Amino acid sequence: MANSETSTATPNGVKQSDRIIDPGQQRRIEKFKRSSDGTAALFAVIIGGYPIAWALGLAPLLSVAVALLMVNWLVNNSIFRVPQGTIFYVLFLVLVAGSAINLTTPGRAALFAMRTSWYVSALVCLVYLYNQRSKFATVTVVRGFLALWVLTIVGGYLAVLTPELAWSTPISKILPAFVAENEFIFDLITPRAAEIQVFKYDGVVLNRPAAPFPYTNAWGSVMALTTPFAFSAWQDRNVGVPKLVVAVLLAAACVPFYYALNRGAWLTLGVGIIYGLTRYAAIRRDPRPFYFLAILAVIGTAVVLGTGVLETALSQLEVRAGDSNETRTTLYVETIRQAANSPMIGYGSPLPNPVNPSGPPLGTHGQFWAILYAHGIFAVILYCGFFAQGFVTAKASTPIAHWAKVTLLIGLLQIPLYGHLPHQLFIMIGALALANRATGELPAPHPAARTTLRSDESISSQRSSDLSSVQAATSTTTAGQ
Repeated sequence: MANSETSTATPNGVKQSDRIIDPGQQRRIEKFKRSSDGTAALFAVIIGGYPIAWALGLAPLLSVAVALLMVNWLVNNSIFRVPQGTIFYVLFLVLVAGSAINLTTPGRAALFAMRTSWYVSALVCLVYLYNQRSKFATVTVVRGFLALWVLTIVGGYLAVLTPELAWSTPISKILPAFVAENEFIFDLITPRAAEIQVFKYDGVVLNRPAAPFPYTNAWGSVMALTTPFAFSAWQDRNVGVPKLVVAVLLAAACVPFYYALNRGAWLTLGVGIIYGLTRYAAIRRDPRPFYFLAILAVIGTAVVLGTGVLETALSQLEVRAGDSNETRTTLYVETIRQAANSPMIGYGSPLPNPVNPSGPPLGTHGQFWAILYAHGIFAVILYCGFFAQGFVTAKASTPIAHWAKVTLLIGLLQIPLYGHLPHQLFIMIGALALANRATGELPAPHPAARTTLRSDESISSQRSSDLSSVQAATSTTTAGQ
């Protein structure tokens, strides 16, 4: 006996079955919608997969390789929406390209190419994230950040327990000598658990966490940048992490965070948490965050004073303060002096410090100084202006967007202190995207892009047509069986 079923016509003329869709068909439809709308899974691979790439010596290549897949996704979906302020970053890239004129050796050219590939990949990530329309995209990105946060904590304990652990990777043996001999590139492809520092004033040795990053400063910077997403997981149950797990991980993070002795990370995270709780309380008109902050301060003070942690930390900070402050001061002064000789396009990449040839190169120890020296004053203005504009304009009305805005603030405060390459830049890009979108929604395209980009209505109509075609084809197949 033939099956009888009624059909209705959709606005675009495609007939659609009214009968109940079987579970298998529903799963196929949902899969089609997710692949079409985008779940931000590729960006989560860059963020959460970084520790694995680091362990294999592939950290410099991860973001570039995945960015190529993002370009393929964007081309296949024919959508190129961009956030307001992207022009600042594009002009920044133009100045970066112009600074290549001052490269004089193959080694410096290789370092420039690697850094530039990260900057370009970050722009691709930005466009990719702003075209993810699936309701799963926001949660996927947050889970990627949480994975990085947890693995950074694990790396911290690895450094505390086995500080001398280090290993070589296959890529370190196949790279050309002029590339692998660069200190920064070598540190990226030769993993180590801790950065072991011997201070010249009294010979004290400190084992400071570095894994899964090349330096302790990068470890502390990433810890500060990703911790706000633990608070977003606490407040948004859609992330899927129980509050007890979040609390345990926050407590566990304190141990390696203490051993890292990153004054800048401590300060920027503290400012970020205070700002986050204050802003949340003001928006929700809820005083409970202030109670939480007061309780946290009391407990922290009791632990610090009762266990002697404060005295130990102060003594260790005193040990490294002389070396650290002297090194940074000398480096920054000479960086400013040399940058004044090439203010428009910089020098392309770091160079040895003529005042202290055995010390850190000029254009290091801070993203501000790195861009100022390598690419010029206008490049650093555009770079800082891009992220500052994203922070100021972010409404951040959801818990996830709110804490992403906190991460943006922390990253802005860290610009004079820590570098953003290779990984902090992508954390900042992800935070900017999350802070400027509501759950499952995207902000309107930039007005200047409306004439060249497909409208939301045409995109929605095309997707509805594609989805209706899938449903009709599946219904026909099922009826014929």
